[in-house]
Amino acid sequence: MPEEAWFNVNMMQKDMLLALEMGRQLNVPLPTTATANEFLTRPGYGMADQDFAIVFDVLARMSGVSR
Repeated sequence: MPEEAWFNVNMMQKDMLLALEMGRQLNVPLPTTATANEFLTRPGYGMADQDFAIVFDVLARMSGVSR
Protein backbone atom coordinates (compact mmCIF):
# COMPACT_ATOMS: atom_id res chain seq x y z
CA MET A 1 0.00 0.00 0.00
CA PRO A 2 1.50 3.35 -0.94
CA GLU A 3 2.08 5.76 1.94
CA GLU A 4 0.36 8.50 -0.05
CA ALA A 5 -2.68 7.77 -2.20
CA TRP A 6 -1.96 7.86 -5.92
CA PHE A 7 -5.65 7.49 -6.77
CA ASN A 8 -7.86 7.66 -3.71
CA VAL A 9 -11.14 5.90 -3.01
CA ASN A 10 -13.17 9.10 -3.56
CA MET A 11 -11.74 9.54 -7.07
CA MET A 12 -12.28 5.86 -7.90
CA GLN A 13 -15.84 5.95 -6.63
CA LYS A 14 -16.61 9.07 -8.69
CA ASP A 15 -15.51 7.19 -11.81
CA MET A 16 -17.48 4.09 -10.85
CA LEU A 17 -20.63 6.13 -10.29
CA LEU A 18 -20.17 7.74 -13.73
CA ALA A 19 -19.80 4.29 -15.29
CA LEU A 20 -22.88 2.96 -13.47
CA GLU A 21 -24.93 5.95 -14.62
CA MET A 22 -23.84 5.47 -18.22
CA GLY A 23 -24.69 1.78 -17.95
CA ARG A 24 -28.19 2.70 -16.76
CA GLN A 25 -28.61 5.19 -19.62
CA LEU A 26 -27.51 2.60 -22.19
CA ASN A 27 -29.37 -0.26 -20.50
CA VAL A 28 -26.11 -2.17 -19.99
CA PRO A 29 -25.81 -4.07 -16.71
CA LEU A 30 -22.53 -3.59 -14.85
CA PRO A 31 -22.77 -6.04 -11.93
CA THR A 32 -19.03 -6.23 -11.28
CA THR A 33 -18.75 -2.44 -11.18
CA ALA A 34 -21.70 -2.26 -8.78
CA THR A 35 -20.08 -4.86 -6.52
CA ALA A 36 -16.73 -3.09 -6.55
CA ASN A 37 -18.49 0.17 -5.71
CA GLU A 38 -20.11 -1.53 -2.70
CA PHE A 39 -16.67 -2.57 -1.43
CA LEU A 40 -15.54 1.04 -1.57
CA THR A 41 -18.55 2.29 0.38
CA ARG A 42 -18.31 -0.10 3.32
CA PRO A 43 -19.55 1.98 6.26
CA GLY A 44 -17.15 2.66 9.08
CA TYR A 45 -13.99 1.76 7.21
CA GLY A 46 -12.91 5.40 6.77
CA MET A 47 -11.16 4.81 3.45
CA ALA A 48 -12.04 7.93 1.45
CA ASP A 49 -8.53 9.38 1.35
CA GLN A 50 -6.64 6.11 1.01
CA ASP A 51 -5.36 4.58 -2.21
CA PHE A 52 -8.07 2.50 -3.89
CA ALA A 53 -5.87 -0.58 -3.43
CA ILE A 54 -7.44 -0.59 0.06
CA VAL A 55 -10.13 -2.80 -1.51
CA PHE A 56 -7.77 -5.68 -0.71
CA ASP A 57 -8.10 -4.87 3.00
CA VAL A 58 -11.89 -4.62 2.72
CA LEU A 59 -12.06 -8.08 1.16
CA ALA A 60 -9.73 -9.44 3.85
CA ARG A 61 -11.90 -7.97 6.64
CA MET A 62 -15.06 -9.35 5.05
CA SER A 63 -13.42 -12.78 4.87
CA GLY A 64 -12.20 -12.64 8.48
CA VAL A 65 -8.56 -12.58 7.39
CA SER A 66 -6.16 -10.28 9.18
CA ARG A 67 -3.04 -8.97 7.56
